[in-house]
Amino acid sequence: MNIYIKDENKEELLSEIKVNLTDGKKQIINDKIKVLLNGKPLKLFVRTGNYYDKHSSYSTDDLLRNESYYFEIILPDSTKYPLAFLKPLKRSDSAQFYFPKVFYENENIRLAWKNINIPTTLEVLKLVRPKNKKEIKKDTIGNYSATKIKEIINTKNGKYTIPKSFLKDSLTTVNYIKVRLNKQEIGLINPKLMINSSITYDYTIEERIDVKEK
Repeated sequence: MNIYIKDENKEELLSEIKVNLTDGKKQIINDKIKVLLNGKPLKLFVRTGNYYDKHSSYSTDDLLRNESYYFEIILPDSTKYPLAFLKPLKRSDSAQFYFPKVFYENENIRLAWKNINIPTTLEVLKLVRPKNKKEIKKDTIGNYSATKIKEIINTKNGKYTIPKSFLKDSLTTVNYIKVRLNKQEIGLINPKLMINSSITYDYTIEERIDVKEK
């Protein structure tokens, strides 16, 4: 069993809540099994993949943030059991992130933050294209880029400089970069569940910084 809660800092809404049930080898798909979040039933979604294999998950359209998340399961015989519990750290109302909207390719980029929850992972990814070509290759963007900075932030207030050496090389031209701050929190699992079961709260802030020529 795996539970994933995705929070991309979109006002008062989460981005996703998903519960996957497995027996250790394959997914459990049974519309007589109910999964509850804070006492409310989630919806079962089933889709057909390649070679007619099926994939299922429990989710909801009610993505309002809660102080805590308590998941339960109701089996076909109507017995109810706890699955998992997670209470994410409260986000500081005074937390601030400072990113430039544009950057110059031949200059360093300076980032800063105040009053954030720690530890947080900072990732910087750049989208590039071959020099003298206007088309952007899809495999050079984001997570698929071979050029990435990854740092662990352990200070609530701080600064970070992206060096211009990261932005420039002899083969490519930068179109824009993505700056991503990510903090994952792990909750409590019913100890009777399978050993690899988990509940994860994934809090992410992502900003795009465009390139500008001098």
